[in-house]
Amino acid sequence: MEFPLIRLPDVPKIQIIQLMSIGERIKLALSSRKMENYLAWVFKNRTLDAVYTIELRGDTSFIGIDTKTWVLCMNHFKPECKKPGYISVEELKPWIDEKWTMMERTFNVFIRLQKVLPCVMTNLCVTLKTEPTPILKILSYPCVANLTGVHFYGGTVERNELDAIMEWRKENTIQYISVTDNEIPLDYRHPNAFRFTGVVYGDARWISLEDLLSMRNFYRPIFGKNRFSTKDLNTFIKYWINCDENMFTYLVIDYKDINISELMKDITVLKGFRSEKPFYLIASNSTENQILLTIQLIEHTEPQIRNVLDFSIQYANEPHKFRRGGTVPAWTREYRILGRLARKRWLEEEMITVGISIEEIKELDDLEEELTVEEVRIIDGIMTVQEKL
Repeated sequence: MEFPLIRLPDVPKIQIIQLMSIGERIKLALSSRKMENYLAWVFKNRTLDAVYTIELRGDTSFIGIDTKTWVLCMNHFKPECKKPGYISVEELKPWIDEKWTMMERTFNVFIRLQKVLPCVMTNLCVTLKTEPTPILKILSYPCVANLTGVHFYGGTVERNELDAIMEWRKENTIQYISVTDNEIPLDYRHPNAFRFTGVVYGDARWISLEDLLSMRNFYRPIFGKNRFSTKDLNTFIKYWINCDENMFTYLVIDYKDINISELMKDITVLKGFRSEKPFYLIASNSTENQILLTIQLIEHTEPQIRNVLDFSIQYANEPHKFRRGGTVPAWTREYRILGRLARKRWLEEEMITVGISIEEIKELDDLEEELTVEEVRIIDGIMTVQEKL
């Protein structure tokens, strides 16, 4: 004998709903308007620990949840729609008006989804090669204003559309934007261009050294094809060393060719290793928080994938946290060695220019002995130390 869930008292009913998967809750909301309103009431002040992604791809548009753990299909054209975890367009009919365009359909389903199962992290990904994809109209939808990220791929983005993407920004919110596979005018400027939480600019040739130096409180900027010289990046690193403000947490910059000796010219740097992977370590002059800049050279053999410089800011006494998740042991020992190298360098320069005292000569000898014990060696012109396991 079946017993309608809606007729149960609130406490057991809510407990049953909480045991359901996200997909089961969505299908429950689709079963009746009364159940949809009930779920909206239950989750009014609760948010899911999940990520919603609106994918506008013309006839194959869909809404993905947690990297496609669950997918809401907007049309019959997506062949995967019969797979487990996919909710078909037939099942979504209570939330769809047949007169809507694909864009209207996708956004309205998202609004209903957010109402019954609110989620903090929400992204919009638009494939511009699929028509029609009017950027200004897309950004005008009220629900887009409250998203976490808007990302545009391929096609063409005009200057006024770029301006509209930049003006999507709101104060004191987490917001990410991406504009990739597009050429951005070399003279392009907008006051919001470097004020998001994170950005991906596939064409970054319009970004200058001054723009890099002006970055503040960026979490994750990614700059693709660019015009930065090795000298520019050397200047940028030196500026970071002496900057008292938070510039960024993670930074990715594409490169074609890089000369490490030129990149690190006149910089105290130590090459260290974690899990046999090399990192270039540089200490901030602000010693209060023991902050390190780590740089990895990520090289690819496939010609279509560009090499990148992967910068990250780390605390010396805490595990190294990667941008995409995961950790490796802290750089405590390496940070201490960097301090010794900086002091040794200063004493050597003083000895050449103005001379040093007998006590400082002894200190220099002690530093050299300590570095020898730590097995710090010059390899290819860079001070290098192996990881202690």
